[in-house]
Amino acid sequence: ASHAATLSDGAAAWRPSAPVGQSMLACAGRSARRCGGSRQEKAGDDVEERNPGRTAGGGEIAQEPARRHFLAVGVGLCALGLISAARAAADLRDQSASQSLTAERLQDELSARTAERDQLKRALASTGDMVIALDADARIQYLNPAAELTLRSGDREMIGSPLLEAVEDPDLYGAVRMAIDEGTPAVLVVLRAERRFRTVVAPVSALAQSGPWSVVLAMHDLSDLYEAELARRDFFINASHELRTPLSSIKAMAETLEDGGLDDPSINADFVRRIHTETDRMTTLVKDLLELTSLQSGQADMKPEQVDIASVIREEGSRYVQVARGLGIEANVSVPEDLPRVVAQEDRMRQVVRNLLDNALKFTPENGRIAITADVAQEAVEVRVSDNGLGIPPESLPHIFERFYKVERSRRDEGSGLGLAIVKNIVQAYGGDVSVESREGEGSTFSIILAIAEPAAAPLVSVSP
Repeated sequence: ASHAATLSDGAAAWRPSAPVGQSMLACAGRSARRCGGSRQEKAGDDVEERNPGRTAGGGEIAQEPARRHFLAVGVGLCALGLISAARAAADLRDQSASQSLTAERLQDELSARTAERDQLKRALASTGDMVIALDADARIQYLNPAAELTLRSGDREMIGSPLLEAVEDPDLYGAVRMAIDEGTPAVLVVLRAERRFRTVVAPVSALAQSGPWSVVLAMHDLSDLYEAELARRDFFINASHELRTPLSSIKAMAETLEDGGLDDPSINADFVRRIHTETDRMTTLVKDLLELTSLQSGQADMKPEQVDIASVIREEGSRYVQVARGLGIEANVSVPEDLPRVVAQEDRMRQVVRNLLDNALKFTPENGRIAITADVAQEAVEVRVSDNGLGIPPESLPHIFERFYKVERSRRDEGSGLGLAIVKNIVQAYGGDVSVESREGEGSTFSIILAIAEPAAAPLVSVSP
């Protein structure tokens, strides 16, 4: 009875949430109370056991209290087992919920890392700079598309190949080894295939050294900037030279006049004329420099119009025919009457035609020939200025439209060296193209191609005949 009471108190003290556990506890409590409430009956049963003849029912009545006792104990033990099972089930549910949350967090972190990796790959793929990742053996582990396009040679697989096979630069390899062995970053200029690359050698941080990347290279192409710097330097050198020559002549003639030349009629008039000539030459040079700078910087007024290019060619050509005759050169102008209008500006087209004819006159000897023609070619107007003069050497053809570039001195070398560069910039500003064909000693042909103007594409600009 005391054991049953203990079981009853324990069952009453624990209240599981599961309905089955509560039901079994209630059952165990009732059985224990019944067992305790029959203590007096148990005493009487003991008397009957000692006097079996006095009890009505004989042996069955004497055994009934014992069966009740064992039944209560069994029910109590079952209740304890169910309690333990309920507790274990609750613990399993808590562990399962915790593991589910952990799995969700891991999945979220994995998704975030994957998104970051994909975003990084897209960023590296979209940049125009070359990005190369190397392992501890200086072997290529990653190239972005720009690097693969620049470094790939034939069908050779780049991933896993040594860096020196892709970029044969000992200085770069030395900087990479320093970054791998000592963690020292570096910045240097790498030359490859006549290109210049500003290269940053960056060791991977200690946090990421467990991965295959040990060093990352970022290579930016400086070739265009380098060429622009060279062009700027050459521009100032040539401009200084072109200005120094007439200034030196003017200074020398002024000193001669100052030392008594003014009183000598045989030289004073000639020196004054030559001073005017050199001054005009400098004025032309400065004007062309300002014009070219305005064109290349986009500050010039280049608003497109419909231009009657045939009339422009006839007018400018007729003026140069007279000049050519005075120099003993034959000049012809041939333009069809139905030549379409072009998209350009009248003043700009006059400037282009004058510069091309000036160039032809300078390099055509006496008794030579110059011809200016125009025709429709592939839905555009092509204007050609030809001569049978000195011609251009093959090595000079790629540079003929550069600023201050001159093939050789001629008998009329008062030009600035900027005329053809101005022609190129004007024609290209209107979407056209300019080219030259030449054989040294046989002459040259300069061609410009201009788009045909649609009737409503631009305002009409007529040129008086």
